[in-house]
Amino acid sequence: MDLTSRCSLGIDVAEAGELSALASAADAAGFHTLWTSEMFHDPFIPLASAAAATSRIGLGTSIALAFVRSPWVTALSTLDLDVLSSGRFTLGLGTGLKRLNERWHGVAYGKPTPHIRECVEVIRLITERAHGGEPIRYSGQYYNVDIQGWTRPVTPVRDHIPIFLAGVRERMIRTATQVADGLLGHPIYPLHWIKDVVVPSIARGLNENGRERDGFHVCLAVCCAIGPDVNAARRDAAATIAFYATVNTYEPLFTPFQREVNVIREALLRDDQSAMADAVTDEMIDAFAIAGTVDDARRKIEAYLEFADTVCLTPPDQMVPRDSVRAYRQSLIEAFGR
Repeated sequence: MDLTSRCSLGIDVAEAGELSALASAADAAGFHTLWTSEMFHDPFIPLASAAAATSRIGLGTSIALAFVRSPWVTALSTLDLDVLSSGRFTLGLGTGLKRLNERWHGVAYGKPTPHIRECVEVIRLITERAHGGEPIRYSGQYYNVDIQGWTRPVTPVRDHIPIFLAGVRERMIRTATQVADGLLGHPIYPLHWIKDVVVPSIARGLNENGRERDGFHVCLAVCCAIGPDVNAARRDAAATIAFYATVNTYEPLFTPFQREVNVIREALLRDDQSAMADAVTDEMIDAFAIAGTVDDARRKIEAYLEFADTVCLTPPDQMVPRDSVRAYRQSLIEAFGR
């Protein structure tokens, strides 16, 4: 199995020079895609730098928050990045958490499934008609767009730019099969959730919408910590797992570990990050992450590839020192690169 061509790399915040070097290294190593997130920076701007430093690797947002920008702004960013990368860009969208949308950005969240469905439809409409000079109109529950007398004076690289949706629960996953070109999995998906929820939801959604599996890209993700100190790698994976265990949206993923989750949340209320990580058991680490040696990681990643077209490898990045995140990122490139 050619692991590298089916593995992508997820990155978080990085300095400009570091980002360019990272993108160039991932490109040279043969990774499928470089994905940027939206937690500590705008997800689009780093990809402009990455586009200039690379020639082959795909570039994508995993994720850009769908509701905090107008579909117009997101569509223009999408068109620009596809031109800058010569047709290598994938727009990855997600709803984000309700409180993040409303408290951090001051935007309406609404009902996330119909909201993001409309958002994708409007973005698609703009990206595919922007250069044609014809009116662009859309009337829905969340968006009403009426663009007339405007033509984007830049020829697009492609007629169709891929849009992937992030989803955790069945309804959002099935929405992805309806309006998107692919699904972005969350790096905290346990394998049992992939088998019991993700795969059946994709199958049902594709069947309902008359689509074939070959025409829908499944990009799963996994938190992956590789290092010479296996105990340290597992401890850092535990810290990231503990962080996600405190988020209500992800409660269904943690159902088998409710006792541990209760302890983690009690530690959160005390602002005791060390105790939060302590409460994550070895069983939880093995369920939610890959942490250990290079051989461990290369062997375990095959279980994810059984259900996916590609897998995005992400280093543990919550409650973990930045230098450690950088080291894990470099280890992933060395371990999975050609």
